[in-house]
Amino acid sequence: MVDAPVSNFVYSSLSFFGTVRGGELPGLWFVNALAEVDCDEAAVRRTLYRMEHSGELTSRREGREKFYAPTGYAQGEIVAGTEKIFSPPPPWDGRWTVVHARFDGDQRVHRDRLQTLLEVEGFAALAPGLYLHPRPRGKRILAAVDSSVRNQIFVMRGERQGRESDEQFIARHWGLPDLERRYRRAHAALVRIVRRSQSGTSDVEAFRLRFEVVLRFLGVAWDDPDLPPSLLPDGWPGTAARETAAELYEHFLPGARRFGDAVLERIGHGEAVPIAG
Repeated sequence: MVDAPVSNFVYSSLSFFGTVRGGELPGLWFVNALAEVDCDEAAVRRTLYRMEHSGELTSRREGREKFYAPTGYAQGEIVAGTEKIFSPPPPWDGRWTVVHARFDGDQRVHRDRLQTLLEVEGFAALAPGLYLHPRPRGKRILAAVDSSVRNQIFVMRGERQGRESDEQFIARHWGLPDLERRYRRAHAALVRIVRRSQSGTSDVEAFRLRFEVVLRFLGVAWDDPDLPPSLLPDGWPGTAARETAAELYEHFLPGARRFGDAVLERIGHGEAVPIAG
């Protein structure tokens, strides 16, 4: 299994399984299910506690069990990660999105969560509290932000002025050569997973391999600013990596969800309900 923080497994679980099981999962599900990908119980419980107190998860208690769901910030990150796998980049209209955020000293959690979301969305930091990206993602950013601080975030979209070419500007604010090398390595790893799975997989193997696909691809794509193709070098390897990751994800998803349901039944949360959607 690919080495990654336990929080990545939590996010990924909420994305592929929590979304079709009412948007939340019991803490005991995370403990039991993530044991199959070598996450020990203590680490899972510590991670859930930390994510709740850092504004990534909300929780509710039902008897002795806690149920966890993503906050708006975390849901924004989940949506962004899913799009990185399944949404080919649309054409660019030549305009840029600018985000300017101002937070008070006691609003550090909101500042940190917004900064993380902007990084996932590929924004470049031009100055403290000032971010830029060619995609029109302002509405999605505002939707993910807590309503209590939404009026402290300003979003604008327009054309960039100046003598510097788009290519020069991109090279100055985004490190594409290193990203290109990482994508080539990730794609090679994904091709090896294709070969491993050709003889068939059990549900628990599908559960494990879906994580491996997602974490190997997003381990690179999370740092990908998702720039329009017209701003990228010819033969960009991220395209082939994304297509292979999407095919593998869809291949493993049914078995992974069946295993997730089996864990729900094992921990005593009744028979699995039909998958929504």
